[in-house]
Amino acid sequence: MSLIKNFCILLLTLYVVNICSEARVVENNVRFEVHLISDLPNNNIPLWFHCASKNHDFGYQILKVGDDFNFQFTLNFFESTLYFSHFWWGKKQNVFDVFNRHLKDYCADPEAKIRTCYWKVQEDGFYLGSNPDITEKMHDWQ
Repeated sequence: MSLIKNFCILLLTLYVVNICSEARVVENNVRFEVHLISDLPNNNIPLWFHCASKNHDFGYQILKVGDDFNFQFTLNFFESTLYFSHFWWGKKQNVFDVFNRHLKDYCADPEAKIRTCYWKVQEDGFYLGSNPDITEKMHDWQ
């Protein structure tokens, strides 16, 4: 009797894992695109930044006023994909996650094939939204 019971539990477990995997495949087909936009007052003081994840390093870069640096990726199976950025502007700086599973809800329409997140760097801090004109302040300069 216990052999049949264990076999039934195994079949049920495999069925549930299969359903979860199929749902995850659909979610993983969605790509995310993160934009970093300089909305600072002038180009006299350069905005330096460095963005990276566990697997990708974009190096140190300069973003001029109005410039848009962006990158695309797909969430990993466990939704633990994380990109961080370190910003320097004159004597100010800050470092934070520009994408993690908690920030994905700030990105464009969940039904879109590419979900886009916009970070605007301004004189008073960092703003995030699903389009560059509608953003919410997330961080101050330090």
